[in-house]
Amino acid sequence: MTNERIKLDPLVNRLVRFKLHELAETKEAVIRAFDEQGYWIEGGSLAEYLRSTSPGGNAASEFQFIESKRIHWIQKV
Repeated sequence: MTNERIKLDPLVNRLVRFKLHELAETKEAVIRAFDEQGYWIEGGSLAEYLRSTSPGGNAASEFQFIESKRIHWIQKV
């Protein structure tokens, strides 16, 4: 995770619900940072989902990245 172009937002460090285009059910995670391409998240059902579906990703990392184009909506829990 690089510090360039990462912004603060009211949802950073908050538990949020994500609705992805590819899933019928919602997933939850804590947003840790975001940039123009997407969100760095930690924990919750979204991080578990990303670890299980991301080929070549770092399954041991507590942080996962989700591209903005995959997100239908985000809601504060």
